[in-house]
Amino acid sequence: MPQCDLYDGTGDPGEHVYQFETNMVSDVVMCRAFPTTLRKAAHAWFKSLQPRSIYSFAKLSDLFQKYFVSSHSQKKNSASLLNIVQEKNESLACFLRRFNAATLEIDNLDESEKYNAFLRGLRLTSKFAFSVNKSPPGNVKALLVKPNKYIQAEEYLETHRGRRGEGREEQKKRSRELTPQGGKSTKRSKRDKRRPKDPFALENLTPLNAKPSQILHEIKDNKAL
Repeated sequence: MPQCDLYDGTGDPGEHVYQFETNMVSDVVMCRAFPTTLRKAAHAWFKSLQPRSIYSFAKLSDLFQKYFVSSHSQKKNSASLLNIVQEKNESLACFLRRFNAATLEIDNLDESEKYNAFLRGLRLTSKFAFSVNKSPPGNVKALLVKPNKYIQAEEYLETHRGRRGEGREEQKKRSRELTPQGGKSTKRSKRDKRRPKDPFALENLTPLNAKPSQILHEIKDNKAL
């Protein structure tokens, strides 16, 4: 038997039936094989059916979908597209992908509604929104093709910023390597070491063992000084 995803009662029952039917041919085979695709709550439901109460797969499918009706996927309409809005830091490419994915979930979507929803979803401060409002495309196809050059420009700028940021980090790293923990430049420290020491610097003098006033009193009459 062809592989079919197991159903546990939480997904769309109609989608499960459709997936199952596309893999089967005979009505009898479908009735016998269907229980093998169920698990947990869905399998418990099947076991609760009265013996010999199912005479066709259409009947089994109807009972199955009615029982798990609360798990049916809600169909989206064109109004849901108004919730697809370009975020503050979202790139045009990401927004376009989200918008296109949302349109695929709507049956019989009118082209004019798609056109208006896309325009309303654009971030007003973006260059693309300014361009579109300045020179509106004539139809949806032209509108959805126009972002390509702006997407390429955004990707180029993003790559350029990344490289420039890496360059700054490399410069900072080199600067840290040349600077010792004390915060002074290594080159300056080496220059200081090469300079001759001042013999009259305070750290090179012998410390006094008496008060300055006492020393002056004792040597004031010394003619040798």
